[in-house]
Amino acid sequence: MAFQHSIAIVEDEEDILTLFTEIIREHGYPVIGFTNPSSFVEYIRIHKHEIDLLLIDYKLPQMTGCDLAKKTAEIDPTIKMILITAYNDIVNNTLNLELIHKPIKINELVQIINRYMHPTIG
Repeated sequence: MAFQHSIAIVEDEEDILTLFTEIIREHGYPVIGFTNPSSFVEYIRIHKHEIDLLLIDYKLPQMTGCDLAKKTAEIDPTIKMILITAYNDIVNNTLNLELIHKPIKINELVQIINRYMHPTIG
């Protein structure tokens, strides 16, 4: 059975993935992390409609975050997605995803997640 509000993160840097995962868990959200975008695509095909919010690093091995977002939307168009990047030259953001620029402060990350997970609050 799926959690009511679950979040996935695709980030190829283990340290950042671990940090974001711990922060999100501390704020009460179930979260699953992936360092490989293809692994996430396989996961979402099997676990359709179980993820509410996807945080995607823009620079990933195998594909960009925008490419991953497109594949994810084709599988499950209900997932809300945010791109996380340290770059200003984002290419192909055809889904017009919100961008979060690294480095991000923890409280800003939590506020953004809360806004997506509880859109009626605040």
